[in-house]
Amino acid sequence: MIDRVSKFEDHFLSTHFLLLFASTHCARMPNRRAFTLLEMVVVVGILMVLLTMGISLFNGTGRNARKVDTDKLLGLIEQARIAAITSRCYIVLGIAEPEFDERYRIGLFKVDEWPDTPIIPFKLKGKLLNRWQNLNTGIALIGGDVEEIKNLLDEPKMTLIYGEEKILAAKIHALTFHPHGGIHFPLGSGPIALRLVEGNSQHRRVTSQKRGRTEQTAENRIKIGRITARAYPLD
Repeated sequence: MIDRVSKFEDHFLSTHFLLLFASTHCARMPNRRAFTLLEMVVVVGILMVLLTMGISLFNGTGRNARKVDTDKLLGLIEQARIAAITSRCYIVLGIAEPEFDERYRIGLFKVDEWPDTPIIPFKLKGKLLNRWQNLNTGIALIGGDVEEIKNLLDEPKMTLIYGEEKILAAKIHALTFHPHGGIHFPLGSGPIALRLVEGNSQHRRVTSQKRGRTEQTAENRIKIGRITARAYPLD
């Protein structure tokens, strides 16, 4: 943060110097309608400095948002794992895709009974343990394997019914923890992955931001073990 402030101060001082130089130079020039080549070079230089500042701040903001939401997801996964062990119940971490405000929602649900032979897609009844947690605007979750690890977002959704006074329903990607703390659903024997990217979700389609000359997707990746359900970042 200190480095970013110092860089911003350097850019500000450079811009201030250029503006001072331009104003002093122009004040000495006789009144005329046309710009000189020197004046145009000064203006272009100022614009380049401002553009560099804007790109630097934008990149830093997106990177920080991904870091914050990655830490939030890691914390919620660990919270769900511990809740499953202590309550000796199934705990579902549900990811709801954006509907109106383009923000992904994460919720933890307690499920007393799990069907022996679930039919996909299927419905479950659960209790919301705390309020829904929102990811930052401009951060999305996308599908696609991570180092040959299957992605939770590629799994079929389930409908989770919850609420006491008012019955609500949410279609979610469900990561379910069994009472021993491991992953119970999705089915399989391997770990599960998540991918967070900078981008927007509109009409259930994600447009991710790409950076650099190689047009690489700016993302953070999470791996969740199958047996102990410990989650850790891959980036």
